Amino acid sequence: MRLFSTTLLSLALLGTVPTACCSNTSSASNSCQGPDVTPTDPGTVQVTQLGAGELNAGGQKWPYQLLKLEVPGRAATYAQWFPPRKLGVSPTVMITKPYDGITWTGEAVDAKWASRGNGLHPDDSEPHYGPGSSPIAFTPTTPEIISGEAFIYLAHDFGVLAVFGRFYAGGDLQNDRDDMNAGMRFLAQASNVDTSRIGVFGGSWGGYEALYAAADAPASVIPKVGVAISPLSDFAQEVDYVSRVVPSRVSDPAMRTRYQQFFEPYFRRIFATTGGDPVTTSGADYSRWDAAHLLDKVQTPFLILHDDWDTLIPVEHTRALVSLAPHRYTPLYFQNAGPVNWNTLAPDHGPTLAANGTVLITLSVAHLIVKLGAAEQTLLIPHADGTVRTWLQGVRALQQLDRDVTDVAPRLLELTDPRVQMYEATVGSVQPGAAFVAAQVNAVWGTAFTDANIRAALESGLPTP
Repeated sequence: MRLFSTTLLSLALLGTVPTACCSNTSSASNSCQGPDVTPTDPGTVQVTQLGAGELNAGGQKWPYQLLKLEVPGRAATYAQWFPPRKLGVSPTVMITKPYDGITWTGEAVDAKWASRGNGLHPDDSEPHYGPGSSPIAFTPTTPEIISGEAFIYLAHDFGVLAVFGRFYAGGDLQNDRDDMNAGMRFLAQASNVDTSRIGVFGGSWGGYEALYAAADAPASVIPKVGVAISPLSDFAQEVDYVSRVVPSRVSDPAMRTRYQQFFEPYFRRIFATTGGDPVTTSGADYSRWDAAHLLDKVQTPFLILHDDWDTLIPVEHTRALVSLAPHRYTPLYFQNAGPVNWNTLAPDHGPTLAANGTVLITLSVAHLIVKLGAAEQTLLIPHADGTVRTWLQGVRALQQLDRDVTDVAPRLLELTDPRVQMYEATVGSVQPGAAFVAAQVNAVWGTAFTDANIRAALESGLPTP
């Protein structure tokens, strides 16, 4: 359940490659906490700085710290923290990082995986690994890579906290949830964070972590806004989907096996927390791991982006979540023209989402920055030349098929915020968001909107094809 990152567009905004350096110290043991109820009070977080460095970009420097966060009774959590540079308090974005492999913790498990390098490896740090278990993919990262992803927010004087879930290190659902809660607790006690302007962002398994981080957030740091891309929101539904829905749709034995092998490491972690399959296992408990729980606990408004051909986390799960709380969950569906061919489409988050990856990041970053930015602040939103227009051409084609695309206009409307300036590094263009959006809409629908009237037009929806 891996997804893209914001690195490329962050670097595009800069136009140069940033550099970063760090130093490492300390060590820790690897442990895993069993399932329990995650407290939502700020509590106590012991913070140990294991290293430090700085991002050098565009003639400026942004210092960061490599942190070990410890909540009593839990395994340690690791995070990379870019404190805001401005005096006083500033907005902060927490980015969930479920898969990234880090080397600076001092823990033996990280050293073991780092020595293996990028690629597929036995999932042997997970306590329930055994004969027949599937391997998992390991992707090493560095403070430099995380710095590149953080840059777009740092350039707006935000703080950034990247919290590492370390899927490869073993554990279970509760362990991942505890990691994100430790990050929120850290923000609750950081003196330079504007606790009324916190955003959280994650995709796929990281989307689960973002949603549940908001669910568990201490009252003093409930995020103002969240973005989740293709998130796993309901684990009971997901187990049912893989165990019963996929076999009912996929007739090809090889493809069925592919699904089973892919999800096997995830099921081990899910069952370690919940007790087993929600249908076939007596006593299995998903009461803290489903959409009803999120409905009860999440106060943060989320933008959720999902491909309707997602075969890993089906779009029906997001549709169900949105139906429970449409005031809290705002969807943007990346739609495909026809039905899924289940025997040929591999387990994936969807072809339209993948084809519009840069648009996905443009819209996600814009949503966070527009919601968190100051009233008089210039907001630079990166985009790749031609990509928004290509996406909108696909949207217009869906209109001609009588598909519902009413979720698109609000995202374009966000780009027309008077504070927004759209930036494209490869051609070096900067233009007001309203002028940019008017040009894209006019090119696709043959209209003649201007920066002065595009906002009013979009408030009524997209033009007719």
